[in-house]
Amino acid sequence: MPALTTMQRRAHYDDFVAQVIDQCTDNSIRADLASGRGRPWAECDRMQPHLIRLVAGYGARRAHSTVACLIAMQRRLTDDGRYLPESASGDPSVDADGTTQPSPPAVDTAAAAPTDNSARPGTRANPGLLWRMRPNLGASLAIAVVRHGFDEERMTERLKTLTKLPSELLHPGLWSLAGYLRNHDAARLDFALLLEDLAWWDNDQPEIATRWRESYFPTLDRLRLSEEH
Repeated sequence: MPALTTMQRRAHYDDFVAQVIDQCTDNSIRADLASGRGRPWAECDRMQPHLIRLVAGYGARRAHSTVACLIAMQRRLTDDGRYLPESASGDPSVDADGTTQPSPPAVDTAAAAPTDNSARPGTRANPGLLWRMRPNLGASLAIAVVRHGFDEERMTERLKTLTKLPSELLHPGLWSLAGYLRNHDAARLDFALLLEDLAWWDNDQPEIATRWRESYFPTLDRLRLSEEH
C-alpha cells in the first residue's frame, strides 16, 4: 500500500472528527466514546466497535481514540449542524479552497513525518499554510485564558508540563485538561489538528511542542491587544 500524502492524512483527520461528531448524536455511543479517558487502545473495549472501521489503515489508534473521547466530552458539539473550533480571530476554520468548513484534515500512519511540500506558494490557497493557521492546542489554551478567565500562570504551567510528557502520559493529561476546559465552557478545540499532533508525537515531539508554545504566547498578546481596542 503506497504511503499517504500529507493532504490525504489531513483529509482523514477532518473526516474522522466529522464522523465521531455524527456518532455522538446517539447518547449511548457518546457514552462509550467518552469512556476512553486517554487510555491505551487495548483498554478501550467500549470504544473499539465504534472506531475500528474509522481508523483502519491509518495507524495511531490511541491518538484516534483519545480525540474521539475528547469530542464526546464536549457539552455542545454543533452550531447549525457544524462544529467550529474557537479561533483567536473568531473566524471559522478555513478549507484548502478558501471556503469555510467544520473542522480540519489528514491521516496518519507509520509513514515519514508530515511535510507540506505538496503545497506550492503562489497558488490561490496554500493547503499547508491554511492548516497551520488553524488553532493548535497552544492557541486554544491562550483563548481559554483571555476569553474565558483561566489563570494565566496555571495555564502556562499546564502547557509546559504537557509539552514535556511522553505519549503514555500526554493522553490522560489531555483528558484531564479537556474536562477542566469543559467545566468552564471554554476553548472549543480543533480536534483534527490535535489528532495530527498526537499521531506524530512519538516521532516529532520537540517540533510539535515548539509549535504549541509558539502559538500560545503570541496568541495571548494578540488577544489582549485586541481587547484593549
